[in-house]
Amino acid sequence: MRLWNDWLLALKNIIVPVFCQNPQCGMRLLTEENLFFCPTCWEMSPKIEAPFCTICGKPHPTAVGFGPRGNFPCALCRKQPAPPYRRIYGAMIYQDPIKKAIKLFKFNGRPGIAKYLGARMTDFAGQYMDVERYDCIVPVPLYRVRERERGYNQSRLLAQAIAPAFPRAEHNESLWRTRPTAVQSLLHSHAERIRNVAGAFAVKDTSLAGKTVLLIDDVVTTRGTVTECARVLCEAGAESVDVFATAFAIDNPGVRDV
Repeated sequence: MRLWNDWLLALKNIIVPVFCQNPQCGMRLLTEENLFFCPTCWEMSPKIEAPFCTICGKPHPTAVGFGPRGNFPCALCRKQPAPPYRRIYGAMIYQDPIKKAIKLFKFNGRPGIAKYLGARMTDFAGQYMDVERYDCIVPVPLYRVRERERGYNQSRLLAQAIAPAFPRAEHNESLWRTRPTAVQSLLHSHAERIRNVAGAFAVKDTSLAGKTVLLIDDVVTTRGTVTECARVLCEAGAESVDVFATAFAIDNPGVRDV
């Protein structure tokens, strides 16, 4: 049987060749283990590592000459009022090939990519997060029309993929989107982003009252969506809310005011 499977895979690679989806790579893939990116590109994807901000989660620039540093709030977060979430975690930086993977995942009907993105999030959680802390895992919801068009909610698939890493947390979908919204990253001003998501979320029941919630999203760009979700969750009685995203969109990840 193993020999037959090897021959079948070889035949498929001849008839329908598959190539790494990273625009800077394009290597031909000769395995069915991952039909999207070669192992090198997955491994070289830009990970978020310490030190990073303990509120917004964005990485600090490397402190040359001082050795490794612990995580601490960045200057911007120290100046701003406390947000409704306790802190945001992100596993990767939104650059290729992760950027390409997330776009394939969200817009090209590739739900299987959730498995590989979830593995990166699980690795991060095991290293930097208190996985026993959370009572509930809550995905950021899509509006029902958009979810029907897409065929799935990418945040739900990510939440399901990482669930084994959080042994105390139950999957909870009482957070829902009450109306459609524009894509936050396409809006130009902070005021527009606030108006876009204001009142766009609600909680269906009281199941989150007194619970420590981990809110799951694919990409955090402006933080408007997760901020509004966290606000609604806290108003519904959640004890605290942390956000966990696959990736952060960062213009210059190596240059941040600390």
